[in-house]
Amino acid sequence: MPFPQVAAALCASVVLALAVANAPYAAPAAAAAPCVRGESETRGKSSVDEGEIRWTEAAKYDDLRKHALTEWNRFRTINIAADTSITVNDLEFCHYSANDGRGGYYERHGATAATDSIYLNKHLLDGGYKDDPRMRQNIMIHELGHALGLCRKADTVNSARRKNVSTKHVPTAVDQANCEKLWGR
Repeated sequence: MPFPQVAAALCASVVLALAVANAPYAAPAAAAAPCVRGESETRGKSSVDEGEIRWTEAAKYDDLRKHALTEWNRFRTINIAADTSITVNDLEFCHYSANDGRGGYYERHGATAATDSIYLNKHLLDGGYKDDPRMRQNIMIHELGHALGLCRKADTVNSARRKNVSTKHVPTAVDQANCEKLWGR
């Protein structure tokens, strides 16, 4: 292919990529769902600081972290980005190993400038779920929902925030509606 045609095709690809990246925001197609009994959605139980969550790198489960961040960032409600030398770290990704039946858990530290944690269970992620990439992704997405301040939903709700981690490997329109209800657009 001659150079002018290659250049024209490359420019068209860049324009298309920019159009997709700057596409208008799509409103959720579902209503917000209530929390399970005893829980509430609250900004005070989140890792969000000034409209964003800054996280530190964790090498062990980078693939899961990247997937979960990509999925939650689709809503453009809260900026979830890597910590830098000039930002305050809000969340860290850790791991533990226990036969406790949990794929992971979120720990809120609550003090000013404290770093919250998402703990992922190596016992399950590298054991029982090692050949189940969707379940591994679900666990990370579910736990990151806690960091956003979102509560658990009933198991009958179509949500990545179901009380029992579900087969949903992406946050749903219900999750988007709850995120927007808590944080706005």
